[in-house]
Amino acid sequence: MRLGVYEFSPALWPTILTLLLVPFLTGLGIWQLERASWKQGLVEAHAERGRLPPVSLDSLDDIREAEPYRRIFVRGHYDMEHQLLLDNRTYEGYAGYHVLTPLRVADSDKTVLVNRGWVPVGNNRAVLPDIPGSSGELLVDATIQLPPEKVFRLDAVEEENRGWPQVVQQIEMKEFEQRLGYPLQPLILLLDKDDEFGFIRDWKPVYGVTPDKHRAYAAQWFTLAVVLLMIYIGVNTKRIAREK
Repeated sequence: MRLGVYEFSPALWPTILTLLLVPFLTGLGIWQLERASWKQGLVEAHAERGRLPPVSLDSLDDIREAEPYRRIFVRGHYDMEHQLLLDNRTYEGYAGYHVLTPLRVADSDKTVLVNRGWVPVGNNRAVLPDIPGSSGELLVDATIQLPPEKVFRLDAVEEENRGWPQVVQQIEMKEFEQRLGYPLQPLILLLDKDDEFGFIRDWKPVYGVTPDKHRAYAAQWFTLAVVLLMIYIGVNTKRIAREK
């Protein structure tokens, strides 16, 4: 192909490689933008619902329609004899657990799990951390979190638990019900930061990669695609020498 004083004559294999890599890199950029959009929606929902007045657990007509990030309060007492330690939780680079304590709702047969925050693992994983609390009736202020609908689980990873508290690897409500011996409401309450019976609580709508980082990653993938295309065109384009 001749364009003025330039001739574009690409070789076969560089052309095939470019045709494969450019769409691939562009697709990665689009995927990162989609992730950024999804997480941005979580951040906005968290901010919007956090400004709403708290609601009572008893006021929810259908607990399955509870809105995530909505502030909620409930009165009850903790089942301190049966607590779960959610493994592989980190805080500022340190390994630890999230403490999941069942709350028996007052004047009801309902039970809901309360995430009371993060505690460190310690020097020896065989020795579980001390997780104190209150067994008396109290008013719990919290934020609604919905458990994951799908969980990737390796059977061999789950640790053997003989006593309490028990270490768990994932949030699996059916599995928790079997361990505890009673049904649970299909949500988890993230304990308010000011509650005296909690641990380290740094609740965020998204963890790990933020929407801004996803956008930065998208820009990198798009830039790589453009650079690859420019190299392909530059290498395969030659200036035609003038005839004497």
